[in-house]
Amino acid sequence: MYIKKISILVKKELKDSFYSPLIYILTGLFCFMMGWLFFNYLMQAKTLTTVTMTQAVITPIFGNMNFIFVFLCPLLTMRTLAEERKQATLDLLLRSELSEMQIIIGKFISNAILVIFMLSFTFVFPLILAFSGYSDWGVVGSSYLGVLLSVMAYLSVGLFCSSLTDNQIVASLLTFCILLGSMLMVISVNATNNYLLALVVQYLTVPFHYEGFVRGVVHSYSLVYFASYLSFFFLLTLKSLQSRKW
Repeated sequence: MYIKKISILVKKELKDSFYSPLIYILTGLFCFMMGWLFFNYLMQAKTLTTVTMTQAVITPIFGNMNFIFVFLCPLLTMRTLAEERKQATLDLLLRSELSEMQIIIGKFISNAILVIFMLSFTFVFPLILAFSGYSDWGVVGSSYLGVLLSVMAYLSVGLFCSSLTDNQIVASLLTFCILLGSMLMVISVNATNNYLLALVVQYLTVPFHYEGFVRGVVHSYSLVYFASYLSFFFLLTLKSLQSRKW
């Protein structure tokens, strides 16, 4: 029954999303950018003889893919709860049979499915590489896993920010500032001579853990980190929704 209630909300959210032109516009932009980057890296790889195809194409393409989602995720999540607040339907949703956590999970899963939909168009890249004799599929698999976990982390931030306001633009900008700010913070800390502080701050950021996946290494502490990251922002979103009852 718990899962059934969530699935009803997920279907409703997906129906609304796929009836909106936003997801198709974002998917088109994403495919255009990734296709252009992939083509350029592939052309450059033909002239490079000292690096492998993984180093010349896979590593940079997935690095850019992760960075592009820093811009796309705020746009995907900005309407998730902000629109509900603006249309005064959030209170109705909170009074339904769904608990606050079920609402959060349902909204999150629907956004995650949209991301998988967008990522599915990039599966053509490995197919193209397969024709050239590429065979390091372990790195490709771990890179996709890393992208999915990273984007889920970004979505959890966007979900929280969307719960704070009824303005979609404000929710989007707030999400973007948090995501980009955490990356800039690492650069600032690395400029200092405090190695321990720099290491701690690096560990708390998504790109630090994502880097291992792109190299084909799946660390257990990175999986724990992403689980903790999602749990932390789920908890913040839960408290934000519960505050409406105070």
